Amino acid sequence: MVVPERPLLRPLDVFPVGQQEDLMFGLRDPEGLGKTVVLSYPAVILATLMDGNRTLAEIQTSFAKQMEISVALADIEELLRQLETAHLLAGDDFETYRREEVAQFVNASARPAAHVGQAYADDPDQLRADMAAMFADPNGPGAIGGGANGSPDIARESNGRPLCGVVAPHIDFERGGPVFAWAYDKVLRECDADLFVVFGTAHNPMHNLFCATRKDFETPLGTVRTDRRFIDRLAEELASSVAGRQIDLFEDEIVHRYEHSIEFQTTFLQFILGDQREFRIAPILVGSFHEFISRQSQPDDSPEVQAFLAAMQAAVADHPGKVCFVSGADLAHIGRRFGDEWAVDPERLRTQADDDHKLLDTVCRGDAAAFFEHVAGQSDRSRICGLPPTYTMLRVMQTGGGELLKYSQAVEPDESACVSFAGLAFYGK
Repeated sequence: MVVPERPLLRPLDVFPVGQQEDLMFGLRDPEGLGKTVVLSYPAVILATLMDGNRTLAEIQTSFAKQMEISVALADIEELLRQLETAHLLAGDDFETYRREEVAQFVNASARPAAHVGQAYADDPDQLRADMAAMFADPNGPGAIGGGANGSPDIARESNGRPLCGVVAPHIDFERGGPVFAWAYDKVLRECDADLFVVFGTAHNPMHNLFCATRKDFETPLGTVRTDRRFIDRLAEELASSVAGRQIDLFEDEIVHRYEHSIEFQTTFLQFILGDQREFRIAPILVGSFHEFISRQSQPDDSPEVQAFLAAMQAAVADHPGKVCFVSGADLAHIGRRFGDEWAVDPERLRTQADDDHKLLDTVCRGDAAAFFEHVAGQSDRSRICGLPPTYTMLRVMQTGGGELLKYSQAVEPDESACVSFAGLAFYGK
């Protein structure tokens, strides 16, 4: 490795690892191109000084001033080698690696499971056991296939209305499993759709607000097929409108490579339906709505959003079978880890739960405008990352309303962070 004269660390997520007495910090690439590394606090400070402007000697000096301890140049070079090997440094070598990875993904017919072996087990039998346990958990809906809701092979309706959509979390299975189970229990027992349009939060920036892929999704339990005919029909509808012609549904396709918000939904769909019947998905990532929040304007005032909603509705109407919608969406992200100056103590959690339930009431009413206004009216102070996919689902889904199935909060033991999430079910008019 040639040591760069002025090293530049790529934009990364930093998160604590371990207990307070031996706390370390992980550096994670949100694009999923680099490997996660775990460093001591001094090493993280060294890494953050790699801003592309400082030489190694200047990094050494800045570190000594900031930390009041010295570091050898050889130790800085060793850290650089570790970061370079993990593809966490910007530069020509990384750009070559990025191009190779993008080309490999674009040319593949299926999207590999990006979080297998990390967020969930890679062994099929272990994964099935883990997911079944989410249903049987005291906070879950009941043992899969044997719960109070009846036989899983009989699709039912609520008050004579068919299930037309669900909201499920996209937090990891360990923390959100029982709430996932509440949503997918409804799909298992009350839905006979052959196509699931899955909207997910895009956690990385996109050039367009919407991004589709024609790729199938691999899971340890089998491959989930993407309905390419439906995706092509959606793209054709977009191309037929003036605003739609400005939308490239596939320009940001690489964002699908590592995004978990749809991957977790496909894994659950394969678990509950893979042995039951054939089904396909239409995976759609939705980008940030912060521009609309800052302008205090409804998203569907945008020609781009109008064109996408119209194209999606036309593609759904043209589908010969039955369609069910899924939004992979979490709610609030609060606490010091997310930039707040306070701990998430019990009082703060109660306040957040009250606000979340007010927000969820707008969702259950199927009122996309009120849902957006609730978030925008607070300038998204709670960081509702599920706003884009759930808003989009509400605008394209023909629903007579929904019900809250389960609400939960995942709180860090040190009260540094809380993520809230919920499972909801929606029924036709």
